[in-house]
Amino acid sequence: MPMQETREMGMTHQDFFRGLPVVARGRSWRQDNHIVTLDTEEGAVSIHLGPQGERRIALLVLPVTHLTFTFRGYDRDAVDRFMARFDLAFRRGGG
Repeated sequence: MPMQETREMGMTHQDFFRGLPVVARGRSWRQDNHIVTLDTEEGAVSIHLGPQGERRIALLVLPVTHLTFTFRGYDRDAVDRFMARFDLAFRRGGG
């Protein structure tokens, strides 16, 4: 049975595709509309990009995109490793 994870990310779709090669680690991926699928050693993960939105804090406007990850052939540990790698690839410094 597939497992799912969700994330609300402070990014645009363009930001997502710019960081995707780091997550893919040289593996090929395919896109069908707003769904990206990576084939990995563990199985396959499909990432559904929700609509781009905005979060407003006073005069500050930040991008936001909801992501849904569907894992096929993954066990819980493999899902956790993938999500840790994904989060690291998209981490931004602050200060």
